[in-house]
Amino acid sequence: MKPVKSLLQLSKWLLRITLLTWLVIQHGQTILALQYQTQSFYIALAFVLFATLLFAGGFTSKPSLTVISALLLVLLFAYSLYLGFVPAVTSGQVLNLLLLSVSMYFMAAGNK
Repeated sequence: MKPVKSLLQLSKWLLRITLLTWLVIQHGQTILALQYQTQSFYIALAFVLFATLLFAGGFTSKPSLTVISALLLVLLFAYSLYLGFVPAVTSGQVLNLLLLSVSMYFMAAGNK
């Protein structure tokens, strides 16, 4: 059976939308609390900001915005995995690894 190549663009946009939506849901309350003194506020703000830039990068013709924001998301997800590491497989670690791989895909593919 042949792959359905016409769904490739739709799947890329669904990945962008889902990544942005999940990060807003996950970190939105932290941002809205406006506790500027905490490190978690700035990490949550960075997650949402770079996910928004990754989404906005899909509308540009050059891939630089997508690649840079995806690179920073990869670093943030790796940092998040490092902070929450336990020597057992947890659903949080698997989810962070999945989102890291989605970000890494956009870092490698850009807007193709």
